[in-house]
Amino acid sequence: MAPRMMGGPGGPRGMGGPGGPGGGKRKGSRENPNSVAITPENAHFSMRGGFLYMQCPKDAEPVRVSLHRNFPFTFLWEYISVLDIDNYELATLRSIDLFDGEEKEMLERELERKYYSPVISKIYSVKERFGFSYWDVESSGGRLTFTLQDTFKSIVRAGEGKLFLFDVDGNRFVIEDADELDRKSRKRVEIYL
Repeated sequence: MAPRMMGGPGGPRGMGGPGGPGGGKRKGSRENPNSVAITPENAHFSMRGGFLYMQCPKDAEPVRVSLHRNFPFTFLWEYISVLDIDNYELATLRSIDLFDGEEKEMLERELERKYYSPVISKIYSVKERFGFSYWDVESSGGRLTFTLQDTFKSIVRAGEGKLFLFDVDGNRFVIEDADELDRKSRKRVEIYL
């Protein structure tokens, strides 16, 4: 059973944080040297047809946008790029805490949807064949199976025992603290660290 998730492993853009496997810039993204720092005073977010839209300035025509974490492992709600549908950076958001109420909840939901990462609580098995590893795990999304290619490069340490795993389909999984796993699960992941 393959997990169903949105998005793929993203890396930072121009801020020097850790990225996914291979790190570096995301394919197809373009930075804008004239990017605007947005606040509730100069921008408004809304949902239309299940998509996020931004008005900046507030009296401008709404533009469909997506959000990108520049530090996906360390700053979940800060240093957010606002991209248009062509992955061109329109604006930056220092922190979603600048917004409140419905707008803040909307931004949180959009980031959680894009960066959905089931938390692994138990590893039933890991089998290796021809450079791939096949994982059977228990997670916050239920029991899942997934495949990693070049397993050592597909597991990223994020400090304090936290690990991110990126599968061949671009899905991401998280182990909050490898030391807190049961003994068998810990042994199955430790060989790759």
